[in-house]
Amino acid sequence: MPFSHTPIYRTLCLYLVVTGLAVSLSVAADFAGGTGEPADPYQIATAEQLISIGNDPDLLDKYYRLIEDIDLDPNVPDGQVFTDAVIAPGSDPYVSGRRKFTGRLYGDGHAVKNLTIDNESGHFLGLFGYIGTGARVYDLNLQAVRISGAGRAGALAGHSDGSIVNCSATGTVTGGDRSSWIGGLIGINSGGITGSDVDVSVICGEGGFLVGALAGLHRGRIINCSATGSVTGGDNAFHLGGLVGMSLRGAVEDSHAAGFVSAGERSWGLGGLIGRQDSDSLMIRCYASGHVAGGRAAHDLGGLVGQNWYGSVHYSYATGDVTGRDGSHTFGGLVGSCLGGRITACYATGRITGNGPSRFLGGLVGQVQAAGTVADCYAIGPVFSGADLSGRGGLAGHVAGGRDVLITQCFWDVEASGATASAAGEGLTTEQMQDSRTYQAAGWDLLGDRADGTADIWRVPEGGQYPVLTAFSDPNELHVLEGAGKSYDPYLIATAEDLGAAVRQGRFAWYKLVENIDLSGITWNRAPISVFDGVFDGNARRIRNLTVRGVGPDPVGLFGRIESGAWVYDLGLEDVSINGGDGASELGGMAGTNAGNIVSCFVTGSISAGMASRSLGGLAGSNRQGTIGDCYATATVTGGAGSRQLGGLVGYNYLGPIVTCYAAGAVSGGDDSERLGGLVGYTAEHTPTANNFFLTASQSEDGENGAGLPLTDQQMRQSASFTDWDFAKTWMICEGQTYPHLLWEHVECDP
Repeated sequence: MPFSHTPIYRTLCLYLVVTGLAVSLSVAADFAGGTGEPADPYQIATAEQLISIGNDPDLLDKYYRLIEDIDLDPNVPDGQVFTDAVIAPGSDPYVSGRRKFTGRLYGDGHAVKNLTIDNESGHFLGLFGYIGTGARVYDLNLQAVRISGAGRAGALAGHSDGSIVNCSATGTVTGGDRSSWIGGLIGINSGGITGSDVDVSVICGEGGFLVGALAGLHRGRIINCSATGSVTGGDNAFHLGGLVGMSLRGAVEDSHAAGFVSAGERSWGLGGLIGRQDSDSLMIRCYASGHVAGGRAAHDLGGLVGQNWYGSVHYSYATGDVTGRDGSHTFGGLVGSCLGGRITACYATGRITGNGPSRFLGGLVGQVQAAGTVADCYAIGPVFSGADLSGRGGLAGHVAGGRDVLITQCFWDVEASGATASAAGEGLTTEQMQDSRTYQAAGWDLLGDRADGTADIWRVPEGGQYPVLTAFSDPNELHVLEGAGKSYDPYLIATAEDLGAAVRQGRFAWYKLVENIDLSGITWNRAPISVFDGVFDGNARRIRNLTVRGVGPDPVGLFGRIESGAWVYDLGLEDVSINGGDGASELGGMAGTNAGNIVSCFVTGSISAGMASRSLGGLAGSNRQGTIGDCYATATVTGGAGSRQLGGLVGYNYLGPIVTCYAAGAVSGGDDSERLGGLVGYTAEHTPTANNFFLTASQSEDGENGAGLPLTDQQMRQSASFTDWDFAKTWMICEGQTYPHLLWEHVECDP
């Protein structure tokens, strides 16, 4: 009989409960060692010890370390089929105040085997029911899981707000009819998953939705993960993906999937990697190779993404086939349908097949709808209607939305695809498609050609081959940055090549500019750093002569999008030249759009665009709940006829604080332009701003004055004009000579 079951032990525990000392001694005796503290985790060696964590509120925030593999096989002695999660259980989705695991579990490479959970109406099923914010699970392998429930189910957890690092899973996760939020590893992921791999068969029944081989619903970060298991749905199933069922404001980076994704009649939103991207979701440097198939009347199927609705897909590709039966429609080798989304520098090679009266079949994208944009992409896969080549849809099957849709510098292979027509793009011969001069003329950023940018996104192999993304090429010839991208060891930016390499790093990384950089002779066709969510320390340095000709759809500046929580500070941009052409939007010297923090920065030069352009600013094209402080811009801002929201500092400001800033560049628009301002073109109501100024001469007649106060040229040269500005620690001015400068610029005044 185990010691914990003896009468003496029970008597001792009863006594200690009465004296208030029971918890620490009894818990310590249940584990193989440790105290549960960060420096001394509880050691787990048996199934009994793992199960004992359960829903005990005194154990859910402790630290644990596996020291042996754990077998939960229900067929071994004392084994069981669970009806709930092992740790932090609670399968009723309507219970409030749910207990969560908030501690740490270090798997140390050990395995938990044969976990079996069977509860056809259950939710929050997995080894963990709910992993809370701040929790961590490291280096754990789940082998041969068998989980069956109604939703919020995954091998590791039903729901996670924490961080999962270097974990894996094999087995099967199954949901019945109308099941939802089912993943091979996590049912609903609102936290981070890094370096994790799954080979799990994930199944849902009729009407199932939000089902993925790694995660069902994803609202956090997935980095460097892979999935090889199949994802299968019944009739009317939707949002199924080879990695993620649906990404909602989530990010998926450097990840891939190879599994078969399929569903029955009237299924929709099926993707080789993600079923549906929505609400500013981001995918970057990803690929999928699995077959995607739907039944009769299926629609919105893509080799990479089924539906890209207001999401962004960058530097990614798909090679899998996409097929459907009679009455199916809207298939793409890369994306099924794109509504308000962005697709940049991507390609697809898979075969597209529809049967019967199939519509909207495209080698790259089935349908591009209102506000959808596609740039620098190509497709070579054949497009079939039944057993015969359709002759149409080489790149895109259909375009809807008129001028709101922008498809630029995209190509398809007429010979390889068998398609002589497409709703968009340019058809070329195979020889032309394999000629680097084709892409040089289009302004693609090619490896070895410094004049088109230094990101080196594409490489055209010699010997008659199509372009490949350099991030996936072997051998990898890409420039490597010094540093580790951490707060204590940031990536160091000293050259134009360093700046170009930043686009290939994690967008949450830390950077430090260690030299002034001159970008003369280089013309980028999009922002050097397209999406940024980290920290960029300008280190009181300057980047000079940044030139961007924005032929693509993305926001344009040094940074395309600065995300919420990101920081850019102590950085100067001198003599920028940014032009967006007709219909351009969100152009600024520092950022196309800012939702983060821009502090102690300046921009000089010019920002311009053609007819019907909008949201142009000297510093940022738009500021969407971001913070801008202690900054200035003297860049000229120019829009063509019918332009709107043009400002000397910011074009459009939505609920973003702007504090102690000024603008002195001329702002102008063509005929019928509106909402032009010396500081901000248009500011949403109730937006907080304080102590901002602009040069009177830069203000147009219909300018927006609510975000700043006008000053004459003479007033701009006097410190007394700038109420409550800190001219001791932040700003300096040569009285009567210069406009204010940031103190870190070290401007010398004339005697």
